[in-house]
Amino acid sequence: MNEECCVPDEGENMMMAVVFEGALTGVQLFKRGTGFGKEASPNKVVSSSADLPQSTPPSLSLPPSSFYEAKLGSAKFHFGMTSTFEPSLDPDSVWPRNLSNLPKYPGAMYQQHSPEYWLTVDLLTSSMPDRKTECTAVRVSNPQIADVFFVPFFASLSYNKYKKMEQEGEGQNEQLQRQLVSFLKNQTWWKLSGGKDHVVVIHHPNSLRLVRDQLSPAMYVVCDFGRYPEWVANMTKDIVAPYKHVIKTFNDDNTQFNSRPLLLFFQGAIVRKEGGIIRQQLFELLKDEEGVHFATGNTRSNGRKSATAGMRSSKFCLHLAGDTPSSNRLFDAIASHCVPVIISDELELPFEDELDYSEFCLFVRGEDALKKDFVINLLRSVQADEWTRMWNRLKTVSIHFEYQHPTAPGDAVNMVWRAIARRIPSVKRALNKDSRYGRSGWVNHPMSHHRLVLQ
Repeated sequence: MNEECCVPDEGENMMMAVVFEGALTGVQLFKRGTGFGKEASPNKVVSSSADLPQSTPPSLSLPPSSFYEAKLGSAKFHFGMTSTFEPSLDPDSVWPRNLSNLPKYPGAMYQQHSPEYWLTVDLLTSSMPDRKTECTAVRVSNPQIADVFFVPFFASLSYNKYKKMEQEGEGQNEQLQRQLVSFLKNQTWWKLSGGKDHVVVIHHPNSLRLVRDQLSPAMYVVCDFGRYPEWVANMTKDIVAPYKHVIKTFNDDNTQFNSRPLLLFFQGAIVRKEGGIIRQQLFELLKDEEGVHFATGNTRSNGRKSATAGMRSSKFCLHLAGDTPSSNRLFDAIASHCVPVIISDELELPFEDELDYSEFCLFVRGEDALKKDFVINLLRSVQADEWTRMWNRLKTVSIHFEYQHPTAPGDAVNMVWRAIARRIPSVKRALNKDSRYGRSGWVNHPMSHHRLVLQ
């Protein structure tokens, strides 16, 4: 591996490319060796300085004199939502002024749905000549070598920042969504593929809610599928990414089975809607059991401190279905090396084609969990040696759920890119199948003819 991953070695195999056009970030994903940390360098790396969509409403035509402002304003699709954003001095760029000191994503609970930020930051810095850390994905400027197009819209932050502050009706969050759709559907590369080779991060379950059906051919990066019709988002075409845990990673964890006094820990909302009804029922079953902490609370301020202490002192941590199948609590438990007990029948887990969660989690079907004494007897049957194996495995796999910059081999950013890479063959297959009758029907469907030329 080169000291600088962006200086390619001749002869190495490139696995895939992703490109920048307008709102789209070009990326190259590298073929990996037999283990983490054995990435090959790409055959070719090309940097790009392309822009994002203009923030002007689609119905408004800007005069030429407004061109600079429109380009600058398009930063509101991403870093412009952050409080520390400083625009570039280059009038043709919408990115932050200093890529070595990028704006921070808002803190607190906003962080849990921040994969959009970490992926974008990784791409922006991937082609910097002085980058010393390994590159999993690299921006490229030639769209014809692209396998996927990354759309750097901070959809979750848009929802959290604008929707919760606005009255009923259409506000800035909805306006950004409409402008994004208008931009994408007018781009050559979207038209060529129908959006199938585009990646859009919509990690918050309410993000991009107004237009998600219009962009549904794209590959979505989600937290789960609880609030999507199957034709909009599903495991066949989309990627499940972990939440960013809000409890700090338990570094230097030397606890043992007997040094964790609690058997089971849960702190969160007990009364939930729909799928979360099981929480109230389990509370009634477990609240008086010895060694069980089952209480209402959150991970804000003092709640986060008590949750950290509780998870680090408990052998097992409950993950229950709530309003959606997933929650950040699972990833807080992993960061705390507290063996998760997952009771959420509709849950899809990140990277499950690479990770065997049964090695470090316990799974209980919802119908079994509501049987008297079922859960408590199961947990009490786990002996020290079995728990210790799971605990050790948790410490090993926890890197896969760490979002960070610069990225590192096997971390969450790396794993999401790998998951996207595994979707590429099916995307290519679908696009090639779409091209079967391109030549014979190009008179009526001219885009098919153009696609054949490009391919």
